[in-house]
Amino acid sequence: MTGYSLHPSREVQRLRAEFPEHLICELHDERGRPVFTATRARPCCPRSPDLVTAATPVALREALGRPSAGAR
Repeated sequence: MTGYSLHPSREVQRLRAEFPEHLICELHDERGRPVFTATRARPCCPRSPDLVTAATPVALREALGRPSAGAR
């Protein structure tokens, strides 16, 4: 099969283990800077954000740890 072979970083693997209810990815902007994203695997309530983004794994962890994390 052709295509991209994707291997998440150890930090993304740790985030996924900490927050199994979220789909977490590390993307990169046009300059190659990382952007960490998370979205709920299953919607839980109408007030929950659809997408959370952060510049660092620490910032994403903090945003997901808050009861009402705001989407950016």
